[in-house]
Amino acid sequence: MKSLLFTILVLCTIGDFKLSAAFVTQKSSKHHSSSNLVSLSATPDDRETTIVKKEDKFSFKQRIESIKTAAVGALSGGIVATPFIALHDIPLYGAASWEFDTDMGSLQSALFAIVYRYCVREEDDNDMLNMGVVGAFVVVRILSRIRVPDYCTAAPLDCGAPLGYFDFNMIQQLALNGLESAALFGGAALAMEFAYKKGFIGKFPN
Repeated sequence: MKSLLFTILVLCTIGDFKLSAAFVTQKSSKHHSSSNLVSLSATPDDRETTIVKKEDKFSFKQRIESIKTAAVGALSGGIVATPFIALHDIPLYGAASWEFDTDMGSLQSALFAIVYRYCVREEDDNDMLNMGVVGAFVVVRILSRIRVPDYCTAAPLDCGAPLGYFDFNMIQQLALNGLESAALFGGAALAMEFAYKKGFIGKFPN
C-alpha cells in the first residue's frame, strides 16, 4: 500500500513538472513571436531614418563643424581678450607674459567654443543655459589664476586686510582675471551666436 502511494506521488510530481515546462516553453515562444512582429512592423524607411539620425551626430560633417567652431572660438576669444590681458600682464609681468597668456587664452576659448556648441544645441532657446556655460568657464579660469602672496599664513589662511582670506592684492587679481575671462569667453560665445545666425556653423543636433 505504501509503495503504491509513493508511486502515485512520484507520477504526479513528474506530470506537474512536464506541464510547467510546457507552459514556460509556450510563453517564451509567444514572446519571441510578438517581438518579431514588432520588429517586422517597422518599415525599412523607419529603420533607415533611425540609423541616419544616430550617425548624424558622429558623422564627418560634425567633425568639420567642430574644427570650424574651434577656429571661431580661438580667433574671437583671443582678439577680444588681448587688450584686457595686456592691461593686466604688461605692467606687472612684461610683454612676454602677455604674449603667452594671449596664446593660452586663444586655446582656452577654442575649447570653450566646442563645449558651447555641444551644450547649446538645436531648438535650445534658453538664455540662462548660454550664460551658465559662459559663467562656468569664467569662474574656473578666475580661480585657477589666483596666486596667494608669500606673506600669507596658512591653517587657517590669513592674508590680512580687508577680508583675511583675501587681501587687496588677491581682490585685484580676482577683478583683473574676471575682466579677462569675461571678455575671452563672452566674446567667443557672441561670435558663435553670430556664426549660427549666418549659417557658417550649424548647431549640434539634439
